[in-house]
Amino acid sequence: MTPARPTTFEIDLDAAASNVRVVRQMVGPQRKIYAVIKADGYGHGAAEMGAAFLAHGADALGVADLGEGIRLRGRGTTAPILVYPNSLPEAAPEALAHGLTPTVVDLDGARAYAEAAREPCDVFVKIDVGLERLGVAPEGAVKLVTAMLELPHLRLAGLCAHPHAPDGGDPAYAEWQLGRFTAVVDELEARGVRVPIRLLAASPFVLRFPQTYLNAVDPGRMLYGMTFPGETAPASLRSTFHALATRVIALKEITPRERFAELAPFPVTAPMRLGIIPMGLADGLLWLHADRVLVRGRPAPIVATPSLEHTRIDLTAIPDARVGDEVVIIGRQGEAEITPAEVARRRNIGLHQVATTIGPRVTRVYRRSA
Repeated sequence: MTPARPTTFEIDLDAAASNVRVVRQMVGPQRKIYAVIKADGYGHGAAEMGAAFLAHGADALGVADLGEGIRLRGRGTTAPILVYPNSLPEAAPEALAHGLTPTVVDLDGARAYAEAAREPCDVFVKIDVGLERLGVAPEGAVKLVTAMLELPHLRLAGLCAHPHAPDGGDPAYAEWQLGRFTAVVDELEARGVRVPIRLLAASPFVLRFPQTYLNAVDPGRMLYGMTFPGETAPASLRSTFHALATRVIALKEITPRERFAELAPFPVTAPMRLGIIPMGLADGLLWLHADRVLVRGRPAPIVATPSLEHTRIDLTAIPDARVGDEVVIIGRQGEAEITPAEVARRRNIGLHQVATTIGPRVTRVYRRSA
């Protein structure tokens, strides 16, 4: 079925399946894989990506938004869903009503879940081992967990952390963070408190530091084929970002103005064949282009700043271009290609920000071989 608005983000589910199998190869058959689909599956669609990851080896899902977890339940996801801390204590009843596994960072949050629970309730505790963001400091983690376990209904499902992984991946820094985490585990177990899940390694640590795998990992961007220099996997990780594309919806010939040329929306110094595409600022295009698009396998410069709904492209050098032609903003067309990495570099954004910047009005189209 052709989308009413011919602007699409094509996503490769075969790549998603392949990537989670690579993670399984790296961590072995016994460790749990929590596939991270935060930020609406890094812009790809949380429900669709979560289903693909679960079908090909993931044991559970991880989200950073309670609303996202609730929507996944509404879409029929029955697998365990770990919700990283991102809501207020008063949201506890909603989390429990939808069978989600919450993460707490302080005793007030734990009390909220204890009060909301009517039966045994599994919770994670997050430890801040180095990112200086969310989580209890390692020095206070044992005290928090033991106090939490004195509350009614609550059971410790596991400990998690989001380690700090700056560029370069300093092994000594990784070891220091691992040590802070495992020291909490060791002290709890010495006190007779079992820690079922020990979740430390996100994508940077999965790709660089196998000693941090413990008994579970929660990869995110690597499941979408995004890696940085120095990060290696035993098999190639494939990009799930297949293409961001639209169509030419109008063509017009314009010539230099005889009057008010200085007030024109963009300079016109020679006759130009102008094309219009139905994608603009409201779709995130300001951050999603490499200053050109591809039409009939050839580059066409973007003219001026995109407007809210539309963008102009210069088709002067492509005289055979027609209304309805495919316009690739990111992806391959013939022998030409514009990669997400090039767009990220030109726009000075992170690689993981490219897909998350694509607006919700852009139709997600899922591709698979079978």
